[in-house]
Amino acid sequence: MGEDKSQLIYHGKSQRDHLTELLRPYCNVVFWSVNTTQEMELETAGRLQLRIVDAFDIQGPLNGILSAFKYDPEAAWFVVACDMPLLTVKSLDALVKGRNREKMATVFYDSDGKLPEPLLGIYEPAFRPILHQAMLAGEYSPRQLLQKNDSQLLTAPDIRELTNINDPTAREKLGL
Repeated sequence: MGEDKSQLIYHGKSQRDHLTELLRPYCNVVFWSVNTTQEMELETAGRLQLRIVDAFDIQGPLNGILSAFKYDPEAAWFVVACDMPLLTVKSLDALVKGRNREKMATVFYDSDGKLPEPLLGIYEPAFRPILHQAMLAGEYSPRQLLQKNDSQLLTAPDIRELTNINDPTAREKLGL
């Protein structure tokens, strides 16, 4: 994208602010997963949003999930990617309602309906050691880890809500 996707304006406000408001009814506390550069930018801007800074020397979303578990290993973590501007309470409600605490995670099938969507889901505490071992073994794909472990897979109520906007062309086509 060339810029921080959480700062893009959708719905008349930054995606960060929009998702924080969207998640508040579902979470006791809403944290933002950030890298060290983003942490410094938030500090400079005086943003008070609670955040968890990447704690591991790996690239990608697994770092954020593992860092959250490092912060609180007993919590179930509700993970939402910042690049899903069409996400609404319809999908969040369906995810919470379909949650299976006996599984390692509860996620939707991706927009193709074939693979798990790792960046919109609830990760249970029992998954933490598996994720950590995978990282030590050089396995960094949350999607592959969900496929290899006992996860609850749900069909999204509106597949369009899972749309990821990762480049300017996709954002332009979205028309928001």
